[in-house]
Amino acid sequence: MKDANERRATADSQFALGMTYRNSNNDDSQAQLVQAITCFQSALDLYSLDTSPVEWAKTQQQLGIAYRDLALRGEQQNLNKVFAALQASLEVFTREETPLDWALTQYELALTYFHVLGSSRRVSLFKALSCLQACLDVYGYETFPMQWAAVQYNLANLYCLLPTDDRYATLRKAITAYEAALRVYTSEGTPQEWASAQYNLANVHAFLPGGERQTNLERAITHYQAALQVNTREQYPDLWANIMQSMGNAYRNMPGDESEESLHYAVDCYEDALTIYSREHTPLDWAAIYTNLGITYNLMSSNDEQSRLEQAVACFRAALQVYTQNAYPTEWAKTNNMLGLTYLDMPEGNEQEQLRQAISCFEAVLHIYTFAQHPLAWASVHYNLGHVYILIQEPDEDAHQMNVQKAIASFESALQVYNRKDTPYEWAKTQSDLGNAYKELWSGERFAHLQQAISCYRAALLVYARENMQDEWGATQGNLGHAYWSISNGERQEDLESAIACFEEALQIQTPDLTPHEWAFNQHYLGQAYAHLTRGEREQNIRHALSCYELALSVYRRLHMEMQMLTIQRDIATARKLLTTRYM
Repeated sequence: MKDANERRATADSQFALGMTYRNSNNDDSQAQLVQAITCFQSALDLYSLDTSPVEWAKTQQQLGIAYRDLALRGEQQNLNKVFAALQASLEVFTREETPLDWALTQYELALTYFHVLGSSRRVSLFKALSCLQACLDVYGYETFPMQWAAVQYNLANLYCLLPTDDRYATLRKAITAYEAALRVYTSEGTPQEWASAQYNLANVHAFLPGGERQTNLERAITHYQAALQVNTREQYPDLWANIMQSMGNAYRNMPGDESEESLHYAVDCYEDALTIYSREHTPLDWAAIYTNLGITYNLMSSNDEQSRLEQAVACFRAALQVYTQNAYPTEWAKTNNMLGLTYLDMPEGNEQEQLRQAISCFEAVLHIYTFAQHPLAWASVHYNLGHVYILIQEPDEDAHQMNVQKAIASFESALQVYNRKDTPYEWAKTQSDLGNAYKELWSGERFAHLQQAISCYRAALLVYARENMQDEWGATQGNLGHAYWSISNGERQEDLESAIACFEEALQIQTPDLTPHEWAFNQHYLGQAYAHLTRGEREQNIRHALSCYELALSVYRRLHMEMQMLTIQRDIATARKLLTTRYM
């Protein structure tokens, strides 16, 4: 009997010492956990399942928790030991006889399932869900409010991670659970738990895929601001900066009439975060902020556009000091892509140099974005490359034609991914621009190139509808008309008639006030087509041509476009001479 009492006393002592080590705040927490595990194992060598079942189970439970804490410090292989110990405790702890210990073990099992990675992760998350729901059979809001709130909080975290078909419904469950936890957590009594729940609730609203987008983001901002009441810059600078960054993202994504004001708020939030983040100490956060700042400057519409885009360029280049191709290939590619798009949008400065910078950025991105791994991103970059190659001006025609050929190759690469069924808008846009490129291609067989352009424009019109995409429809009709005019060579009557039909369709959409350049261009070439049309009433065709010329001239005169005015004035003179000499 004496030996049994001594064994029990020694076991109790080892268990108590293990708890001391596990709860220690010593700087070397990993060593403390190893010591705790040693103590718990020593206790288990002395406790008997038969004679001390509760103590044995309690020690298994604490051993499992210690193994999990160790696993979270990089010892992932300990997760199996966690499950073994916690499951062992459930040989004794039952819902009926020891409900509190049973619920605690279920809770600890759930937290452990959170950390399972790899192919078993999906199954483990659903096991965690079962464990947490089981806890609520014991923990009630009235009877065990703190435990109940902790379970609700972790249920919400779990819903955010859970892979389900209905993402919106699952995240709504997360919101409900966070709000439940906040019935218990308060800023005065449990400030850290309250602030954490507020921050996570804000994130869910910010990323909620359904519902009213503006309302969701406004709610997110409200919860971020609540979290800042606890996580102040003075006491928790890192948490404060993280919340400022997240709040900046919410402001940046805000739709609606006040979106411009929201973008300015976003800039303020990002700049506040940069008072904490630095390239030396928090390089990834620092680079992420600069990337987001660059995106925000791109989205703004107020103030001097050139100045804003120059600021965006500076931000993206700052981020690229951290994001290198070898260390962070995905972030490097995304940032280079945004940098290229920014150069493409610049309204002032050395346009040709900016376009060449854009080409360098897009070509760099293609080192990372591949057809096999990132097909949509790869296609988007090829489309942008094609667009830039069309805009580049060269000192001689041979160099220009080479760029047109590069543009065609880029657009055709994009069409390896884009298709009418899955990506109709991107497919149509690329077909339209490919048509423009073929129309500009003079080298080789010109007639075949124009036929190809016509095929591309007709393909685009399978998607562009006058009813819901009238601007694109009108522009494509105009381009198709010009292609028919070019292929007619001023002689092929059926092509001239097709050109006239297309120009007249385009001019039903385009107006001299809203689209003066396009309207005048199409009026001019409609006049050219009528002037060369010999079918039907020849005199009437020439009078139509003269009317179109005069309409186009009135716009070119208003726009002070001298070269176009001279060209049309010559065409007017030719048309009037024909009328005078042949029909009067």
